[in-house]
Amino acid sequence: MNCDAARLLIGADPHATSPELEAHVQGCAACARFREEMRDLDAHIHRAMQDPPQLARKRRAAPQWRQWALAASVVLATLAAVGVWLLRPNDSLAHEVVQHVQGEPESWLAAQQVSTAEIDKALRGAGVQLDLTSTHIMYAQSCFFRGHYVPHLVVQTAQGPATVMILRHQQVAGRASFHEAGLEGVIVPAPHGSIAVLTRGPANLDGIAAEFEHDMRWQQ
Repeated sequence: MNCDAARLLIGADPHATSPELEAHVQGCAACARFREEMRDLDAHIHRAMQDPPQLARKRRAAPQWRQWALAASVVLATLAAVGVWLLRPNDSLAHEVVQHVQGEPESWLAAQQVSTAEIDKALRGAGVQLDLTSTHIMYAQSCFFRGHYVPHLVVQTAQGPATVMILRHQQVAGRASFHEAGLEGVIVPAPHGSIAVLTRGPANLDGIAAEFEHDMRWQQ
């Protein structure tokens, strides 16, 4: 189960549960926090729908249209809260990028620069060509991610290794930084899609992303 599916289930019923959802929430701090906030919101809504004793008589005498207006406002508040989360795709994208990188721990250990043929093979499926000037690619794979094959690269920089994923089919509205599972990361928009950069320590993430964007040639 991914973050989008988990948040749809939680948004529909904050108290619903299933083995798949529980397994996901245990490993995803963002979705666990989302469920906690949705449960808090649900509790507030239930309290708001219950008549306080001192106002019970007045509310029973209120016109029916006011009761409908109160119910509608509660529904709109719920939809707005769910929408804020569901319309934040960068959070889900960043989490899935981290999960993918964690699934290939050997990528960080590469010690030899890969050949030009291996780099071309990793890039070919994404319709990208790359001219490197000041970085060295130590790992290059074409990985299946969100329904497409994307280049998964590890480059050696002055601050240490950095993972770069070229996400041609993932559009983002703007720069998004994140910290998860001991990884520092950033996702930035590119002429076609976006670029994700992750490191295991302090590094010039934006500089790495900018260098790749400068050195990439996007094929139509």
